[in-house]
Amino acid sequence: MKLSDGVRTKGLMPMFPFIDKEVLSKALLKLSIVLLAFAAASANSTDNLAQRTESLKKRVIELNRELYKLEEEILYPANTQVVVFLSVAENADFELDSVELSLNGILATSYLYSEREVNALKQGGVQRLYMGSLSAGPHKVEAVFNGRGGNDKYFRNAATLNFEKGSSSKFIELRVERNNSKTNLPRFLVKEMQR
Repeated sequence: MKLSDGVRTKGLMPMFPFIDKEVLSKALLKLSIVLLAFAAASANSTDNLAQRTESLKKRVIELNRELYKLEEEILYPANTQVVVFLSVAENADFELDSVELSLNGILATSYLYSEREVNALKQGGVQRLYMGSLSAGPHKVEAVFNGRGGNDKYFRNAATLNFEKGSSSKFIELRVERNNSKTNLPRFLVKEMQR
C-alpha cells in the first residue's frame, strides 16, 4: 500500500488496521506541526531565558550599589563622617609621588600615585583619599606631600588644618596649587569644603 506522497504504509497498516490512510497522514502532519511549534517555542524560551538572565544581572548590579550605599551609611553615619579629597591644579609645577594623611597625629592613610593617576589629577580629577568616622569636637588633619618640584628636586612638604567636627559630615580638601611667588615651590593647602 502507498500513501499519496509515496510513503509506504505496509508496515504501519497491519499494526493499526482500524486507521484510515488519510487519517494517518493527517495525524502525521499534525504531529509534525506540533513538533515544529515545540522547537520554535524552545528557541523562544532560550531567547526569553537570555533576556531574563540579562535583567537579573542588571538587578544584581543595582542591588550591589544600594548595598554599598547602605554599608557606607552604617559604617560612616553622617554625624561621625569625615571625608578627605585630593586635587591638583592644572598649572601646579609639582609631580606628586605620594601623600600621607594623619588625623589627630595618627596615620589614617597613605597613597602612592602612578603617572596615570597624576595626569588624571592634573586634568581636573578629584580623588577621595579617605573616608572615616570622627567624634564631634576639635580635630587636626595633617597631609604630607611627597614629590618633585619645578626645579626637579624631590621634597616633602606638610600642611595642617585644625577644624571643629559638628553633628554633620565634614568634607576636607587637600590641594596642590602653583605658587605665585618667585620660588619654584608649589603651595599645599588643606581646607574645609563648603557644602
